[in-house]
Amino acid sequence: MNRFPLIFGHYFKRSLRDPLNVIVFLLLPVGLVTLNMLGLIGMFDQMVDEAGTAIDNIAANATVLATVFMVAFQFFSGELLIYNGYELKEGDVRWRLRAAPVPQRTFLAGVSLSSWIFNLAQGILIFSVVVLLFDAHLGNPLIFIAVLLIVSIMSQLLAALIIQLAPRRKTASIVINVFCFAQMFLSGFLFIPLGNSALAEFVTSYGTPLALAHRAILYAGPVLDDMSQAVFNLSILGGITLILIAANLILGRRRSA
Repeated sequence: MNRFPLIFGHYFKRSLRDPLNVIVFLLLPVGLVTLNMLGLIGMFDQMVDEAGTAIDNIAANATVLATVFMVAFQFFSGELLIYNGYELKEGDVRWRLRAAPVPQRTFLAGVSLSSWIFNLAQGILIFSVVVLLFDAHLGNPLIFIAVLLIVSIMSQLLAALIIQLAPRRKTASIVINVFCFAQMFLSGFLFIPLGNSALAEFVTSYGTPLALAHRAILYAGPVLDDMSQAVFNLSILGGITLILIAANLILGRRRSA
């Protein structure tokens, strides 16, 4: 593993040096949150003019939006691991990598860690910008950190699982993007009504990792105050993560056998 730091550094720098990665995975979520908040501030100003009273919920809305985009883009960024993973799996350099005096698992570990660190940096950047500009709140810092860590790990595990199952990189990219938009839809964040049935309410509250992570952070103080709900949502996220770990291990052993 003596080559591990070099491999990790190469792929992490490569992620940051790619202009498309910076635009799509860093600037885009920050820009979307900022634009949405500016629109909300304009709407609140209009309401103040009409009603003649102040409305003090800018920070709460900023927290909600920052949480949604932070969690959603954790999963969108799984595309980084898919891209690099398929380069090792079927790209033009795979034969050179296999001929190198470094075990394949070292390359995989370096790629995975670089993608995970990128995800963490992305999440911290999104929330930090919204905190500075719109006074968003973390709520309970331990819950916030736990959610960010679990979701960032979950996104990498999901991407790794897709790599093992999808035959081609294009297929894998389609699958992870369909998953990302589907969970935004099912969580009620695409402004498409799902109805008021008990099933719809359950799905929007607990049916996706995005909904669970979002609720875990918001119920831990910044918007709502129900620590039992925050811990409950966090526990479900942890359970899903353990299932993804088991699925990756089982598939990995079958492929190596």
